Amino acid sequence: MTYRWVGACLAALACSGPADVQPLPEGGTASVSFDESGVLTLAPKQTVTIGITTKNASNVTLSLAGNYLDAFLGADAADAASGHTMVTLRAPSQPSTFSVLAVAAQTTARLDVAVSATGFATVRVTMDYQGKRPVPITAASAFLETTCAQLGGKAVDGAPLVVGTYGEKLVIPSVPTDGQVAINVRIAHYATGCLDIASLQPNDTHDVTISLYDLPLDLGGTTLETRFTFTPETADAASLLSYFSSVVGQAVTTAAFGTSESKTLLDAMATASSSPSQFASARTSGGWDAATQTWLSARPPTMTARSSSWMNEGVQAGLGDLTGHVAGDPTKPVFTPLMIGALDVTAAGVSAPLPFQWSGQANDVLSLSGVLDIVPSELACAIGDARAKVDVSGSTGAANALATVIDCAGLGSALAGSGYAFGTCNASCMASLCGTALTAMWSAGSKSLSKTSDTLTLSMSVAAPAQVGDTATVESYVGTWIGAFGYGSSKVSTEGAAKGAYGTIPN
Repeated sequence: MTYRWVGACLAALACSGPADVQPLPEGGTASVSFDESGVLTLAPKQTVTIGITTKNASNVTLSLAGNYLDAFLGADAADAASGHTMVTLRAPSQPSTFSVLAVAAQTTARLDVAVSATGFATVRVTMDYQGKRPVPITAASAFLETTCAQLGGKAVDGAPLVVGTYGEKLVIPSVPTDGQVAINVRIAHYATGCLDIASLQPNDTHDVTISLYDLPLDLGGTTLETRFTFTPETADAASLLSYFSSVVGQAVTTAAFGTSESKTLLDAMATASSSPSQFASARTSGGWDAATQTWLSARPPTMTARSSSWMNEGVQAGLGDLTGHVAGDPTKPVFTPLMIGALDVTAAGVSAPLPFQWSGQANDVLSLSGVLDIVPSELACAIGDARAKVDVSGSTGAANALATVIDCAGLGSALAGSGYAFGTCNASCMASLCGTALTAMWSAGSKSLSKTSDTLTLSMSVAAPAQVGDTATVESYVGTWIGAFGYGSSKVSTEGAAKGAYGTIPN
């Protein structure tokens, strides 16, 4: 498992010890640390001078964090060129705990401060965690004059802050004894617990055991790259192939080529021409319909048969995996499909983006569901385009491949001869009209089932164990999905592996 928080956590205050944190200097790497070790204990309104040691840093930025009340620093920045600097701190007028932060370049040091009028105690914390999430880092801290109810079950840090490993007692030193104290504990930022202590005695050591509970999956902060494979049962796969062949493929070829391929081609060429009326006159006088029919008959199989073969072979080879992106939302994420196999979903007729639903179940199980709307003729034509590129070397899709196999250049010469076919349109012009016409015809086939009533739907449902990140976001999941393709009144079941991961589409 990977954790997005680890690198930042080790260098930032949230995961620091009670005094300071900085990387070991390496060459020109900056470092910063407080001269004071442990927790700085003060009385209300007391003023102290704090020493700060730096290396490879020209200046230090200073600030207060936590419940510092009316405390203040003598400066918010200091010159660190000499390697050492000083800053004054005036304690607040009331007991409190907070932290002083010093930042040099990308390095942060933290000094916890405890202010009391009565004295300080030590709290030793034993954690009791019965969850199944890993335990990479634990932390315990104190909140003065605060209750656990006020903290609201959040994985937040007070001061003094102590970091350790699960199974060892975390010893919080210098806890003010002036009143109510809440001891908050956490594992990373995805499990937390809290205990109220009504009062502490000065110089006392107080032992407590605190139970920790997993926070719910943070789906609002979760974004995932996803992959769904298709592995339907044999009978279901056969039903889907039959649908594409007998329903979708037939609709595409009928819309693209009509009942007479030669007539449909010439009609489309006329539409693409600069002068349909001149084209029509030359078509009649030149006997182009018979000539085109003869030309196409000499180049079997028919365009209808060839296109059907490309679409059917592509479907039989499998759609490939569906990949996409799920954007974070507490309950209704947006799923943006990206690819079906090697096909861009936009060209394949898949609507995007799409509203999905998800929820976090017990034991970190992620449930994800939604429906994809697909224009089946666009999907079939996209599959046919991909197959045609393989079948006809150098082609850019089915229309371009057809222009090659029926030899649009040769047809243009046959119709135009050595002069002009009509107007100023010579053989080259007629060849270009042939290619343009085939593109328009294939586009008509692609749109043949674009009505809402023709929509192919793909319903999907996933329930998979999730790997959890630092803040209870889902880092990844691996499981199975079930669903169905729906068309008209029919449904064909399908299923497959489902995977998701933060940042990168999983293999």
